[in-house]
Amino acid sequence: MLDQLAPQHPEYGWYFIYTREAHPGEHLPAHERFEDKLAAARRLRDELGITRAILVDDLAGTVHTAYGLMPNMSWVLGRGGTILYKAMWTSAARIGDYLKRRSAQPSGLAYAPFHTEQLELRRRDAVAFQRGLERNGPRAISEFARAEQIWAERARDSRRR
Repeated sequence: MLDQLAPQHPEYGWYFIYTREAHPGEHLPAHERFEDKLAAARRLRDELGITRAILVDDLAGTVHTAYGLMPNMSWVLGRGGTILYKAMWTSAARIGDYLKRRSAQPSGLAYAPFHTEQLELRRRDAVAFQRGLERNGPRAISEFARAEQIWAERARDSRRR
């Protein structure tokens, strides 16, 4: 978890940005007021034991939009806002690997940046995910099941082409 990684790299600022409820339901609906969004961020902090500072995006999702609208994004930004690392689906292990490589580079040398992409695999905790849907309510469960059906149909259609 990132809260364990942060003390190993105090040279970075570590923030959790709460953007929106990904799977709203009857128990935890989509946010209509900023106060509701703040309360949901506090609840998430308490449930997950997050110790980093939590910044809460506005209701319009300005920050989420500016940084790509992807789920569970992670970013490492350099001075001046240069993107050093970004990933969809946070992986503390992958971020830790990147920071180790970065800190192992000798100082005083000139470096030229280059862009790479790779497809990572992450372990999916289906039980924890289902618990999260249940916490939010029956609508969250049914909407996610409907989305899974759509994804499966699209996958079948793409294989037929």
